[in-house]
Amino acid sequence: MSGYRPAPTECGVLFVARSSIPNWFCTTALIDCIAQTDASVSEIAMALGYSEQTLTNWKKGTGQPSVGDVRELFTQFGNADEEQILGVQGVVRAKKFDLKELELDARFNGLLIEKCERHYNRIFVWEPDRIPGPFQCAPYHFDILQVLEGTPDDRAILGRNRKERRGKTLRGRTPPFLNRYIIGEAALLWLRELAPSERREQLETLREWNSLPIFEIRIMARPNTLDEHFFHFDPAGSATAGPEFVLIRSRDRTRCVEDPTLVKLYTDQIEPNWQRATSLEDHFAANPDLFA
Repeated sequence: MSGYRPAPTECGVLFVARSSIPNWFCTTALIDCIAQTDASVSEIAMALGYSEQTLTNWKKGTGQPSVGDVRELFTQFGNADEEQILGVQGVVRAKKFDLKELELDARFNGLLIEKCERHYNRIFVWEPDRIPGPFQCAPYHFDILQVLEGTPDDRAILGRNRKERRGKTLRGRTPPFLNRYIIGEAALLWLRELAPSERREQLETLREWNSLPIFEIRIMARPNTLDEHFFHFDPAGSATAGPEFVLIRSRDRTRCVEDPTLVKLYTDQIEPNWQRATSLEDHFAANPDLFA
């Protein structure tokens, strides 16, 4: 199948396009692109050779641009990198041919998460074995993750740029936005690979994020029933968010789950495990050797 395919060094995943999330992602990406430029809708339409109504239809989701239109729009007005362009093009292509499954790689899922962090009001994240991307310092990203995953330098730099972009977006959110994280204790063990000063920098960065009123981080050092890595995205009144869903990530397959019954299987596990997890500051106080 033609489209946005995994690089040889990365784990491939199948993003299930049968749900409405790809449609929301594509439409919202177009809306955000148009909204962030200083150009008027009329000026954008003229540059692309379309009527204003055509762009309005794109924004409503009643019409969609071609793959070429996406590149023109994002190149001229979106200040987007190649990954973002290819991600939107991949969804456009899948919609055009009514593909039942959209073959994408982990990079697209990163773009989806980034978009959700901009528009959803309630987010829960379970990270069993690593520090969440927006909270990672450069040494953690390059000296641990890049080495561990064997990522080429250009891909590692793009990944770092995305994490920094996500962090900037998250810091710009205000109530009623709320982001809760449970991080597995195993993620902190990785910090042994860093120099002491870098380890302390990473821990203090976690502490600083946790101090922000719309973020709360807990550490899971006890038996739990959270199982596989997942994100829960709840619109919670956001007019620009898509439907409630769970994004489940694994090495070979990433799924978006929208069915309320299946979503509940995951959300039912959040609160009891939240109570079993330890607040970040309490965990640090009980483990001062982390800062040694």
